[in-house]
Amino acid sequence: MSDSRGTSERGSGAPTSRSEWLSRQSWADPSLRRSLGLTTLSAVVPGSGLLGTPRRRLGLVIVALALVALLVVGGYALTNGLTTTALQTAADTGRLRAIAVVLVLGTLVWVSGIALTALASAPRRPTSGGRAALVTLTTVLCLAVTAPAVFGVRYITAHVDAVDKVFSSGGVVGGSGGGGATPTSVVGDDPDDPWKDLPRVNVMLLGSDGSDAREGTRTDTMIVASIDTETGDSVLFSIPRNLQRIPLPRDNPLRRVHGPVYDCGDQCLMNSIWTEAEATAEQHPEWYADDPTPGQTATREVLSGILGIPIHHTVIVNMEGFADLVDAMGGVLVNVQERIPIGGRTFTDANGTLQLDQTSDYEWLEAGSHRLDGPQALAYSRSRVTSDDFSRMRRQRCMVAAVVDQVEPMTMLQRYPQIIGAVGDNVVTDLPQEDLDEWAGLVLQVQGATMSSLPFTGANIDTVDPHYSQIRARVYEALNPAPAPEPPPEEATATSAPEDEAQETTEAPPEEPAATTSEEPTDELEDVGAVCG
Repeated sequence: MSDSRGTSERGSGAPTSRSEWLSRQSWADPSLRRSLGLTTLSAVVPGSGLLGTPRRRLGLVIVALALVALLVVGGYALTNGLTTTALQTAADTGRLRAIAVVLVLGTLVWVSGIALTALASAPRRPTSGGRAALVTLTTVLCLAVTAPAVFGVRYITAHVDAVDKVFSSGGVVGGSGGGGATPTSVVGDDPDDPWKDLPRVNVMLLGSDGSDAREGTRTDTMIVASIDTETGDSVLFSIPRNLQRIPLPRDNPLRRVHGPVYDCGDQCLMNSIWTEAEATAEQHPEWYADDPTPGQTATREVLSGILGIPIHHTVIVNMEGFADLVDAMGGVLVNVQERIPIGGRTFTDANGTLQLDQTSDYEWLEAGSHRLDGPQALAYSRSRVTSDDFSRMRRQRCMVAAVVDQVEPMTMLQRYPQIIGAVGDNVVTDLPQEDLDEWAGLVLQVQGATMSSLPFTGANIDTVDPHYSQIRARVYEALNPAPAPEPPPEEATATSAPEDEAQETTEAPPEEPAATTSEEPTDELEDVGAVCG
């Protein structure tokens, strides 16, 4: 007769090994469960787990510091608004550096609180399984708290480096007279409203091409953004690269060489003003003794005269770097409206027409919706084969609108170091860094306001023999939509400024009769998104 007591005593729930038995004993230990709970609590609220240990006073100090920090940050954000707080913080590199330091120190205190809680609450005689469980949990919680801080410091460092590269210090990045751009913060007498004495601020946006294959820097993309500082409403004026008979300002050294008009046919175009000024500066450095950037200054002064408005600041984007920005964003979705060849080599035939080298490596981008990578987006924005400069100008505005529309918060968060790095390496501006707070507020207004576009193309001007007073009249009308009062019939109208003078004006200039054309102009003042329909 067999004895079955051994079998019945070892039921199915009995431990099969010593390690399993020790594990069960560990989790059953109330002191271990309490230690694990307190350690977790310190990870949720810094130092709170220490309140249940002999180190409760230290826990009170850590909890108090965390609550004070939370109240200060939360109160400031609620008072100023979350968006305003984020923009102002992003604009203040000093504040960002301080946040990085506080983030590191705060994380060290937080992690120390977790570790101290685990040590102070650990069982006096823990089993090996209990000790391993407490160490594992403490390590995981410390890593979970540290990881966001590491990413935060990384993002802050990338942002500060980019801001230091992009924005000037002290407001001096070129400009005539050695003074550079006037800081926004000193324009008016009211420090609480720096825009009080500046109803409109005008910014010149240049897309430069300084590749080795071309001589010097050519500004193939020229846009002047005029922003109403009270409402945020803005107008973008696009200037064609092939504009001829360029009027030169009286005090610009180029006038000593070329006279009042820069005119030598299709070899003297608007996009060569930059390189012409730099070449002149090399030949006559004494003419540019107080100007560190003659090309930028000449381009700004000439465009100011053409449009009849002062230009306060300049933003220059390296077109080659635009591809890096698009790649950093993960590509851009574009509605291609016409079949465009991208890539490959081009040449000019005997008739002066740009042709595509059929033996080179290129591809056709068919009409329709496409997600373009960086090189494709750049080629699409710059291609002139099978189209013209004006079509390219429209595609560039469409590309800008597409990039802006597709900047999603999650994409920015995931790829921010790459995106801001691309910006820092390829954008230069004379906006003073200390004025970024003022510009952050203006950006908020622009985002909630209207944005219009007025391109100057062959559809509304004659690029070979332009009527600059007509251009200035259209600019005035775009910035002052209310009709100006007409003078009485018996009063003589004021004489318009000579065509070869580059003058700024604050009054509506007389409008000249439009040049005879076989078709109605199609490039009129319109919403900036309409060009991509």
